[in-house]
Amino acid sequence: MIHEFALEPELVASWHDRRVAYPFLCQMGLGQRRVACAFPFPAWAKLVMGALQASFAEGGAAEAQRARKNLEVLLRHLQQSGTKRSGRLAEGESWLEAATREHSQYPFGGIVVRTSTRTEPYLVVAERLGEEDFPAWTPPAPPVMRHPRELANALAPVLRCARQLRFVDPYFDVEVAAFFEPMREYLLVAQKRRGVGELLIQVHFEIKPKDIEQAARVQSRRVTEEELARNRLAACERRLQPLLQPGVSARVFAWAEGSGRVRPHNRYVLTEVGGVALLTGLDRSEPGARQTDDLIVLTQEQYAAHWAEYREGGTAYRLIADSRFAGAPPVVADGP
Repeated sequence: MIHEFALEPELVASWHDRRVAYPFLCQMGLGQRRVACAFPFPAWAKLVMGALQASFAEGGAAEAQRARKNLEVLLRHLQQSGTKRSGRLAEGESWLEAATREHSQYPFGGIVVRTSTRTEPYLVVAERLGEEDFPAWTPPAPPVMRHPRELANALAPVLRCARQLRFVDPYFDVEVAAFFEPMREYLLVAQKRRGVGELLIQVHFEIKPKDIEQAARVQSRRVTEEELARNRLAACERRLQPLLQPGVSARVFAWAEGSGRVRPHNRYVLTEVGGVALLTGLDRSEPGARQTDDLIVLTQEQYAAHWAEYREGGTAYRLIADSRFAGAPPVVADGP
């Protein structure tokens, strides 16, 4: 799906020349399967500028100044469109050694370096990218079995690197095992990261007229749209909050049909670094079934449209109600 790539500062320093940068930048960012990771943050930008300065140690001042300005613009773009990971270089440790250590604990999609003779499968060597295949740069994207663990594993690269996760499925019902079981896996995978303090999770679903009719039949009384929405939201908090680590925030939205009879339909995982469409849904198939789904990375234009739809203040649909909750701190037992 969408994979996070650690970029070597020396490599990025060479991207002050846009002709050198273009083959990489056109394959990274919104609408692509790859995003840049600033590691270690916040020192990464300084490492890049330091590498640039070293490369112009004997160059002309005017040329160095132009390169610096170009690189400053590029760094802003990469940090706005990509991800950030905290970390540090230990005394005497190279950037690649630090990135490899980080990868062993919290894997990147790959580590991109300017040059190297090493052949580890997670390495992508820029100077040889046009001459040989690097598996990390072109990860496979086969159909995915619609089982909770398989769906979560397929989405894991983006679930672990993005800080804002919006799960969108008009039919989502946390009380239904086919929806709850995959969501449990999604949340567990998403929290397997270096830090969860900035992780914001949203779940979006629709209250449909037939849902209200069914609830009224079951309860043998009139059920309002808002009552059903509030019940669904309370169920989400009851069942999902125990899955959240302390510091993780969640917000759940109950939508209804918008003006012009526009209804939510498609299913997505939307993040600040890109979006993925699940053609069947966020739910699992029936136990024992071998059904698969195709997970598709949204284009930049598709992403922008749907990111705007599923947010506070979105006008495509009518918001009935929403709720907020967060992971609870662990209970400390009383002393003897």
